[in-house]
Parts: sequence; C-alpha cells; structure tokens
Amino acid sequence: MARVADASRVAVASNEVDRGERAGAPFPWLTLLLAAWNVGALFYVLWAVLNGATRDPAAPPYSIPFYLGVLTLAVSCLAMVVRARRQGRTWHHAFPPGYGILGAGAVVLLVALVADLGWRGGVGIAPGAVEGFFAPSRVGLIVGLVLISVGPLRAALRSPDASDGRWPAVLSAALVLTVVSLPGGYHPAVSPWLEQWIRPASSEIWVMDRDGGHQTRLIEVGDEMEAWNPVWSPDGKRIAYTRGRLGSHPPVNVPDDADVWIANADGTGSRPVVQRPGWQWLPHWSPDGAWLVYTNEAEDGPWASTGPLGFGGGYGPLGPGFEPGQPTAIRQYAAIWRVRADGPAEPERLTDTPGDDRAAAYSPDGTRLVFDSTRDGNTELYVMDVDGSHPRRLTTSLGDDWGATWSPDGTQIAWNSDRTGEMQVYVMAADGGDASAVTSGTGNHVAPSWSSDGSRIAFELEQGDTCDIASVARDGSDLRNLTRSPVVCEDLTSGGEGWGPDGRIVYVRGTDPPAIATPLVREDLATAAMLLTAILLALVAIVVARIRPPFGAFATIMGISTALFAFTTDNARFIPAAILGGLFVDVLVRLAPTRWKPVAAGAGSAAAFVLSAGATVALTGGLAWSPTLWFGVASAGAAIGWGIAELVGLLSSDREHGVST
Repeated sequence: MARVADASRVAVASNEVDRGERAGAPFPWLTLLLAAWNVGALFYVLWAVLNGATRDPAAPPYSIPFYLGVLTLAVSCLAMVVRARRQGRTWHHAFPPGYGILGAGAVVLLVALVADLGWRGGVGIAPGAVEGFFAPSRVGLIVGLVLISVGPLRAALRSPDASDGRWPAVLSAALVLTVVSLPGGYHPAVSPWLEQWIRPASSEIWVMDRDGGHQTRLIEVGDEMEAWNPVWSPDGKRIAYTRGRLGSHPPVNVPDDADVWIANADGTGSRPVVQRPGWQWLPHWSPDGAWLVYTNEAEDGPWASTGPLGFGGGYGPLGPGFEPGQPTAIRQYAAIWRVRADGPAEPERLTDTPGDDRAAAYSPDGTRLVFDSTRDGNTELYVMDVDGSHPRRLTTSLGDDWGATWSPDGTQIAWNSDRTGEMQVYVMAADGGDASAVTSGTGNHVAPSWSSDGSRIAFELEQGDTCDIASVARDGSDLRNLTRSPVVCEDLTSGGEGWGPDGRIVYVRGTDPPAIATPLVREDLATAAMLLTAILLALVAIVVARIRPPFGAFATIMGISTALFAFTTDNARFIPAAILGGLFVDVLVRLAPTRWKPVAAGAGSAAAFVLSAGATVALTGGLAWSPTLWFGVASAGAAIGWGIAELVGLLSSDREHGVST
C-alpha cells in the first residue's frame, strides 16, 4: 500500500509539473502572442473604419486578420483540450494553472462573432463608437478579448513572488486596459475634446500639404458670409473662388447670391471678378490664366424653390436640385459663362440650351471644356469647344455623372457617378471610352482633383455626418484620409484644380458643426472621458502593483495602450507624454513604502494620465481647459485612484482574514 501511495504521489506531482512548471515557462508568452494578435487585428479594423477605408467593420479585407486570429486561438485551445483528454485529464486541466480562462475567452469570442452577424442583419448596428461597441454582440467581443488577455496577469497574481512572470503580466495588463477602454472611443488620442475648438464663422477656404499636414486657414470672410469653390490658377499664384452672403429663407440656409472672386495664393488681395444678380459660381481657370469659366444661374443656385427643372431631377455638384414635376417660369436654367480674369470685361455666355449646364473645366491644351448637364435627361458629362460650339455627350449611364476634371496630360477625365449606388470616382479616356472605377468603398466619393503629376486623385469623402478630403493612387490603391476632422466638413471644388502645382491642396472647411463642438458640451465630454479612462487605468495599475512590477511597467502599460489608440487616428503625438507619465508612476511606486505602493500606483497613474494628455494638447493644439480645470480633473482622478486602492486593500484584507480564520 505504501508503494502504491508513493507511486500515486509521483504521478500527481508529475501531472502538476506537466500542467504547471513545464508549460508555465513559454506559455505566458504564447498567450500574449495570441492575445496581441487579436487585439491588434481589432484595432486594425478600427483604423480602417476611422480613416474611411471601410464603413463595415466586419467586411474584408480589413477584418480578415481578426478572423484568422480568433480561428488560430480556437484551434490552439482545442488542440490543448484534445491533448489533455488523450492523457486522461479533464478539459479544464488542459491549461496551466491560472490559464483556464483562455479557453473560456475563445468560446466567448466565437459566440460573439456569430451573434454579431445575426444582430447586424436583424436589429442592426448604427455606425459610431458608442453603439458600435455597446451592441450586445460587441460587448461579447470585448469580454472575450479581456478573457484571452488577462491570463498572464491572473497567473502572476496567484504567484506574486514568481519574478519570471512579471513582464508577461505587465504586457497582459496593457492589453486588458486597452480593451476595456474601447467602448465609446473616449481615449484622448481618439477624441481630444479637451483641445481648443476653432469654429469658422462660416464656410472658409483652407490649404494643406498633399499629405494633410499644415492645415491653415487661407481666406476668412467673416460672419454670415461664405467662401467656397476654391481653385488654383495654373501658375499657383492666385486662387479663384465663390463668395456670398448666407441666406435666410427655405429650403436651406444657402447664400441668396454668389459671385466669383480672386485672391493671391496667400489669401491676400481679394477682389471680385463677376458681381451680378443670382449665382455666379464654380469658377475654373484657362490653362494660360487669362480666362475664368463659371456657372451662372438664378438666385439660390441649385436649391431655388421654383423654376424650370429641365429634363429630369438631376444632381449637381452640391446635391439634389429639385423634385420632378415642379417647373415654373421664374427660375432660369443654369448656363456656362466665361470672363477675362484680369478684367474689366463683360462676361460671355457659352451655353444656352434647355437644361442645367454646370461646372465647366478647361482641357490642359485650352481647346475644350468638359461640363455636366441635364439637357438630355439625368445629369451627364459633355465636352464642347471653348466657345461653346460642337457639344458632345461623354457618359450614358442611368445614374448621375458630374464633377469632371481633366488629367494633367489631357488624355483622361476623372469624375464621380452613382451608377452602381453610392457615388464613386471614375476615370475614362478623354473621348469617353475605357471607363473604370477608382474608388469602391462605402459612402460618397465626389469632386475628384488630379495631382500635378497625375499619380494621385484627391476627392471629398462623405460618410454619415462626416465629410473629409481624401486621396487615392490612380489605380485605386493607397487610400489616405487627409483632413480627418470629426466635427467639421471639408469640400473640394467640382471640376478639379483643387490640387495646386506646388502640391498643396486648397479646400473648404464648413460650418454648422455638431453639438460636440459647443464649448460646454466639449468641456463636459472631455472631463467625463478623462475621468473614466483615468479610473480604468487606476484599477489596472493597482492590480499590477500587487505583483511587485519591474521598473518601467507603468510606462509600458500607458505607452502601449496610448499607442494602439493613437494608431487608429494617426495621432501619435500623445505617446511620448504617456510614456513619461508612466515613468513618473514607476518612480513613485519604487519610492513608496510597501503599504502605499497600490495607492501610489492608483492615484499616480490617474493623475499622470490627465496631466500628460493635457500637456500634449497644450503643446500641439491648444488646451481648451483653464489651469484650474486641468489640475482639478487631475486631482479628482488622483483622489478616485486613492479611494479605489484603499477599497481594494480593504477587500483583500477581509478575504485574507476570512481565509486565515
């Protein structure tokens, strides 16, 4: 009997070693690899959504890495369970001590993915950070990611004296913090609401580099005025644009009248070129800079409440004009005119046919004009000689085609069309042949403009309530969101010439921002978001403080979490200060007595997070908060972190007392 008992003890010990010691050395890193794969893949999907590459987070190709990560995780867990069963062990002994939660996480992720397909197809999930993450199926995804990420931290808490598992536990904590901070998109690297809001008085003209950098207001027109439709002169020394005063009557609050103006490339020297009743808009330069061709139409432009419709509803450069069946004798058709750019001279009319002719643009050789018109039905593209003669139709689709612009060499024309549903950018030969789509994503892609070398096309990307300026390579690859402004709209001019010869892009930044642009709302949102994120950070920091973390642990946690959120919005400016704030917490925890280390971690991390984010904004964009509010929120975060640390310590003490009793 003694030999049997001894053999049993050896077998149990061998099994424990097999489940714990042998698997324990590499297993935390393997778990971290699987967790980092899935968390990183999810943030890749977020990046694609926030940067306009896709509107559907579940659609390939951006979701494929996440699906593969979940599949790899599930197969790995299943292999461990099968191995355990073959060795005569139960399924929950397939994982090393403390890591059984990994299998649970894999199951939750699989169930959540299947549920998400049904929920999106049945109930539906509106776009946006709040509903996008608080939908029940998405909450399941968050829970699953936490379960697969928390293993090394959980194992370290079971054996706080095991120094070899401390760094895996730190990285585990960083992933957990990142995942639990996802719902709502409140991290300042994603939504910097504490930044000063620059609200233009109205639509104004801005300029930026070809990569979206150095966004600068160029022409400010004052209250109740609009400046839009900016286009570069061929030599890049002047800008022509449309200017008008905001109207005050239905159907929309658009200018009653509009005129063509010219300014220097730096925004100075503004002067009118055409000032007449009605709308004179959509100017475009001749290749020699001597002429401006523009669109002339009645008061209120394409939104006039009465007037002849032409043949079909038609969509102009700014949207739907009229509903069919409402023609009257009041409104005149839109027509193409031209005028000498250096004046003074009387404008000359080029088109005079039933239907609305708009947005004419010169060919690079100056011999032809491409424009859109409703003369034959819905809006289509036409080309004519510069004097208005010999018009010829280029497009024949059932959809609306407009926004045409010539390639720099004059061999191709880019335009936008809704022939397949949403507006996409297309390119065709100058004679109308060989048409092909350049963009294919969700949302409307309108008002294309070629770069001077013809390698890229800029356009306006409209998705939901947002409209940004984006660019894409000529073959449709390498889509880039250039403006990334969540609270304002930017527009390019229909007909091109928004991309100047020096590579800069001139565009319009609009008004009527959403409610979150209101200072009071932004202040409340920023305060709530900062405190919420600081509390989550404090909770994770307090837990990490219990495993005797190595120096640099808190800098790593804050740096990784901030870097992942910054990646989704290309907002890396928050990373350095987050790392410095984490190093401050590392020093604080290292110097604190053992009794006070959790307090130092909780209070210090919350305060450091608020202060580092505020410092970043103050140095790079302008802090909207007063010093009183800034330091007050940091103090509140520290107080909450202190209170959480004391509460956790009290609960831990009570539990230990209960166990000893």
